[in-house]
Amino acid sequence: MDKHVPQQLLAMPLSSPRTAATIGLLLLTVLLASCAFTLRGNVALAPGIEPLYIEKVGGQLGVELRTLLTSSGVKLSPDLEQAKTQLVIRRQKSNRRSTALGEGARVIEYQLTESVTFALRDKSSRNIFSSGKLTERKIMENNPNKMASSNAEEKILRREMLQNLAATIVRQLATIQLPATID
Repeated sequence: MDKHVPQQLLAMPLSSPRTAATIGLLLLTVLLASCAFTLRGNVALAPGIEPLYIEKVGGQLGVELRTLLTSSGVKLSPDLEQAKTQLVIRRQKSNRRSTALGEGARVIEYQLTESVTFALRDKSSRNIFSSGKLTERKIMENNPNKMASSNAEEKILRREMLQNLAATIVRQLATIQLPATID
Protein backbone atom coordinates (compact mmCIF):
# COMPACT_ATOMS: atom_id res chain seq x y z
CA MET A 1 0.00 0.00 0.00
CA ASP A 2 1.05 3.57 -0.72
CA LYS A 3 1.97 5.51 2.45
CA HIS A 4 0.68 8.82 1.02
CA VAL A 5 -2.91 7.64 0.41
CA PRO A 6 -5.13 7.76 3.53
CA GLN A 7 -6.31 4.30 4.59
CA GLN A 8 -9.97 5.47 4.54
CA LEU A 9 -9.81 6.16 0.82
CA LEU A 10 -8.29 2.79 0.09
CA ALA A 11 -11.00 1.02 2.09
CA MET A 12 -13.90 2.74 0.26
CA PRO A 13 -15.46 0.77 -2.59
CA LEU A 14 -15.02 2.65 -5.87
CA SER A 15 -18.57 1.96 -7.00
CA SER A 16 -20.35 3.74 -4.12
CA PRO A 17 -22.18 7.01 -4.90
CA ARG A 18 -20.31 8.76 -2.09
CA THR A 19 -16.96 7.83 -3.58
CA ALA A 20 -18.02 8.91 -7.04
CA ALA A 21 -19.22 12.26 -5.68
CA THR A 22 -15.97 12.74 -3.74
CA ILE A 23 -13.85 11.97 -6.78
CA GLY A 24 -16.03 14.22 -8.96
CA LEU A 25 -15.72 17.09 -6.51
CA LEU A 26 -11.97 16.59 -6.30
CA LEU A 27 -11.65 16.64 -10.10
CA LEU A 28 -13.82 19.76 -10.36
CA THR A 29 -11.65 21.52 -7.78
CA VAL A 30 -8.48 20.62 -9.66
CA LEU A 31 -9.97 21.76 -12.98
CA LEU A 32 -11.14 25.10 -11.59
CA ALA A 33 -7.80 25.71 -9.91
CA SER A 34 -5.89 24.89 -13.09
CA CYS A 35 -7.88 27.30 -15.28
CA ALA A 36 -7.27 30.23 -12.87
CA PHE A 37 -10.94 30.44 -11.92
CA THR A 38 -11.65 33.05 -9.25
CA LEU A 39 -14.92 34.12 -7.74
CA ARG A 40 -16.08 37.58 -8.68
CA GLY A 41 -15.99 39.96 -5.82
CA ASN A 42 -12.87 41.32 -4.21
CA VAL A 43 -10.93 43.73 -6.34
CA ALA A 44 -7.47 44.94 -5.46
CA LEU A 45 -6.78 48.42 -6.77
CA ALA A 46 -3.25 49.75 -7.08
CA PRO A 47 -1.90 51.52 -4.00
CA GLY A 48 -2.59 55.24 -4.24
CA ILE A 49 -6.00 55.00 -5.92
CA GLU A 50 -7.97 54.85 -2.69
CA PRO A 51 -9.89 56.66 -1.43
CA LEU A 52 -11.69 57.03 -4.73
CA TYR A 53 -14.26 59.70 -5.51
CA ILE A 54 -16.97 58.85 -8.06
CA GLU A 55 -17.95 62.03 -9.85
CA LYS A 56 -21.68 62.63 -10.30
CA VAL A 57 -22.67 59.24 -11.64
CA GLY A 58 -26.38 58.92 -11.16
CA GLY A 59 -28.90 56.34 -12.13
CA GLN A 60 -28.43 52.61 -12.14
CA LEU A 61 -24.79 52.71 -13.31
CA GLY A 62 -23.85 54.83 -10.30
CA VAL A 63 -25.66 52.45 -7.95
CA GLU A 64 -23.96 49.41 -9.50
CA LEU A 65 -20.50 51.01 -9.40
CA ARG A 66 -20.81 52.09 -5.76
CA THR A 67 -22.23 48.72 -4.71
CA LEU A 68 -19.54 46.74 -6.51
CA LEU A 69 -16.67 48.88 -5.27
CA THR A 70 -17.81 48.99 -1.63
CA SER A 71 -18.59 45.27 -1.53
CA SER A 72 -15.07 44.69 -2.87
CA GLY A 73 -13.57 46.65 0.00
CA VAL A 74 -12.61 49.74 -2.01
CA LYS A 75 -12.62 52.93 0.06
CA LEU A 76 -14.86 55.56 -1.52
CA SER A 77 -14.59 59.23 -0.65
CA PRO A 78 -17.75 61.31 -0.19
CA ASP A 79 -16.01 64.41 -1.60
CA LEU A 80 -13.23 65.22 -4.02
CA GLU A 81 -11.00 67.02 -1.49
CA GLN A 82 -10.47 63.84 0.57
CA ALA A 83 -9.92 61.57 -2.44
CA LYS A 84 -6.62 60.61 -4.04
CA THR A 85 -8.27 59.89 -7.40
CA GLN A 86 -11.59 60.47 -9.10
CA LEU A 87 -13.59 58.26 -11.42
CA VAL A 88 -15.32 60.34 -14.09
CA ILE A 89 -18.01 58.91 -16.33
CA ARG A 90 -17.56 60.96 -19.47
CA ARG A 91 -20.39 59.60 -21.53
CA GLN A 92 -23.18 57.14 -20.92
CA LYS A 93 -25.65 56.26 -23.63
CA SER A 94 -28.66 53.93 -23.86
CA ASN A 95 -30.13 52.88 -27.17
CA ARG A 96 -32.82 50.58 -28.52
CA ARG A 97 -33.22 49.73 -32.16
CA SER A 98 -35.42 47.29 -34.00
CA THR A 99 -33.60 44.33 -35.51
CA ALA A 100 -36.43 42.19 -36.84
CA LEU A 101 -39.90 42.86 -38.19
CA GLY A 102 -42.83 40.48 -38.30
CA GLU A 103 -46.22 40.51 -39.97
CA GLY A 104 -47.60 43.95 -40.65
CA ALA A 105 -44.16 45.50 -40.13
CA ARG A 106 -44.43 44.99 -36.36
CA VAL A 107 -41.18 44.96 -34.44
CA ILE A 108 -40.58 41.47 -33.06
CA GLU A 109 -37.01 41.97 -31.84
CA TYR A 110 -34.98 44.83 -30.39
CA GLN A 111 -31.29 45.28 -29.79
CA LEU A 112 -30.61 47.05 -26.50
CA THR A 113 -27.30 48.87 -26.15
CA GLU A 114 -25.64 50.48 -23.14
CA SER A 115 -22.30 52.21 -23.62
CA VAL A 116 -20.00 54.23 -21.42
CA THR A 117 -16.58 55.90 -21.45
CA PHE A 118 -14.75 56.81 -18.27
CA ALA A 119 -11.52 58.31 -16.99
CA LEU A 120 -9.50 58.06 -13.81
CA ARG A 121 -8.00 61.39 -12.76
CA ASP A 122 -5.60 62.47 -10.03
CA LYS A 123 -6.24 65.28 -7.53
CA SER A 124 -5.14 67.86 -10.12
CA SER A 125 -7.72 66.52 -12.60
CA ARG A 126 -5.00 65.09 -14.86
CA ASN A 127 -5.98 61.94 -16.65
CA ILE A 128 -4.29 58.81 -15.34
CA PHE A 129 -6.36 56.49 -17.52
CA SER A 130 -9.02 56.95 -20.19
CA SER A 131 -11.13 54.08 -21.42
CA GLY A 132 -12.29 53.44 -24.90
CA LYS A 133 -15.99 52.99 -25.41
CA LEU A 134 -17.32 50.08 -23.34
CA THR A 135 -20.48 48.55 -24.78
CA GLU A 136 -23.00 45.91 -23.73
CA ARG A 137 -25.62 44.59 -26.15
CA LYS A 138 -28.60 42.30 -25.65
CA ILE A 139 -31.33 41.08 -27.97
CA MET A 140 -34.88 41.29 -26.64
CA GLU A 141 -37.91 39.70 -28.23
CA ASN A 142 -40.91 42.00 -28.43
CA ASN A 143 -44.47 40.82 -28.05
CA PRO A 144 -46.80 43.74 -28.87
CA ASN A 145 -49.63 41.90 -27.10
CA LYS A 146 -47.72 41.89 -23.80
CA MET A 147 -46.35 45.42 -23.46
CA ALA A 148 -46.17 45.37 -19.64
CA SER A 149 -44.02 42.24 -19.58
CA SER A 150 -41.86 43.55 -22.45
CA ASN A 151 -41.20 46.77 -20.52
CA ALA A 152 -40.34 44.81 -17.37
CA GLU A 153 -38.02 42.54 -19.35
CA GLU A 154 -36.27 45.56 -20.86
CA LYS A 155 -35.67 47.05 -17.39
CA ILE A 156 -34.21 43.74 -16.16
CA LEU A 157 -31.96 43.42 -19.22
CA ARG A 158 -30.73 47.02 -18.91
CA ARG A 159 -29.93 46.50 -15.23
CA GLU A 160 -27.91 43.37 -16.12
CA MET A 161 -26.11 45.32 -18.83
CA LEU A 162 -25.23 48.13 -16.42
CA GLN A 163 -24.04 45.58 -13.85
CA ASN A 164 -21.76 44.11 -16.52
CA LEU A 165 -20.47 47.57 -17.49
CA ALA A 166 -19.80 48.42 -13.83
CA ALA A 167 -17.89 45.14 -13.44
CA THR A 168 -15.87 45.92 -16.58
CA ILE A 169 -15.01 49.39 -15.26
CA VAL A 170 -13.88 47.92 -11.93
CA ARG A 171 -11.78 45.25 -13.68
CA GLN A 172 -10.12 47.96 -15.77
CA LEU A 173 -9.47 50.05 -12.64
CA ALA A 174 -7.79 47.01 -11.09
CA THR A 175 -5.30 46.85 -13.98
CA ILE A 176 -4.16 50.47 -13.69
CA GLN A 177 -0.64 51.02 -12.41
CA LEU A 178 -0.20 54.52 -11.06
CA PRO A 179 2.85 56.64 -11.83
CA ALA A 180 5.17 57.11 -8.86
CA THR A 181 4.30 60.81 -8.60
CA ILE A 182 0.57 60.33 -7.93
CA ASP A 183 0.88 60.59 -4.12
